[in-house]
Amino acid sequence: MPKTSELLVFTTSYNERENIGPLIDQIVEAVPAADILVVDDNSPDGTWEVIQAKAEQWPQLRPVMRPRKLGIGSAHKYALFYAMREGYETLVTMDADFSHDPKTIPDLLRAHGKNVFVTGSRYCPGGSSNYTGYRDVVSRLGNSAARWALTMPLRELTTYFRVFDVDSLRALPLHGINAAGYSYGVQLIYYLRKAGVELREVPIYFIDRSRGASKIPRLQIVLSAADLVMLTLQRLKLFRDLTPDRFVDDACVDCHDRVLAAKYGEHSVHQPVFVCLCCGLEQIPRSIPRRLNFTSGIAGNKTWIGRFARRV
Repeated sequence: MPKTSELLVFTTSYNERENIGPLIDQIVEAVPAADILVVDDNSPDGTWEVIQAKAEQWPQLRPVMRPRKLGIGSAHKYALFYAMREGYETLVTMDADFSHDPKTIPDLLRAHGKNVFVTGSRYCPGGSSNYTGYRDVVSRLGNSAARWALTMPLRELTTYFRVFDVDSLRALPLHGINAAGYSYGVQLIYYLRKAGVELREVPIYFIDRSRGASKIPRLQIVLSAADLVMLTLQRLKLFRDLTPDRFVDDACVDCHDRVLAAKYGEHSVHQPVFVCLCCGLEQIPRSIPRRLNFTSGIAGNKTWIGRFARRV
């Protein structure tokens, strides 16, 4: 579906049947000229049916259902590549549980500009949150640790209420961001800063979800801490590959979605493998010639060889 705006607002959902319909309505009310991308990870609770109904009501809605739960980091990566592929100028990302108030979107957009990244912040002057107890402590400690370890000027690094200049994303080596979950968002800000993008934050009131259950497992806290340690170590050396990602126009051979992301950099010794951000399948696009020594690098991996044999 062709874009109808230069502004794209994105959210991802999993078991958000109670929230997703009212959220879409409020996004339309806050920024009526924007296109809206909603990526659902095959929610079993009927979320997709609500999204489909809203797509009939609002023609600017772009619904995408992925075949299984691939995670919040992967969904946000889908939004980044979708915005670049479709030629949007500005991308807004937010959660689907009303922790981010759609009425605040215009405030974030007013702080935005070329080569500028904006995040909604609970912890800058004027920002606040209704978190209490364990979650409040973990959130504050996590942001403080990331800010100190990466020498970041922002007080808020973990919320996904953000505004991107899409041209800035095109200059990033996104293949180098390999974290999952909320760590993906922290790495992304780090890469934006390394690329010379100006970082700004706007105060928001962050609201803990009132409907549905939190989807952040406690294991994710451990994984995020490990990702932060690795990123801190990486900060002490230059990136090996600063080349922006290669883009292809191929469709996925399995699900036929066209949002494909390079797994390796342009100058990698590996075969140019791409990952479909809709279904997760790794593949060599038909538009890229195979290297003669490719099979020697994957000998013994029957699953991988079988996948590539289906489409090459």
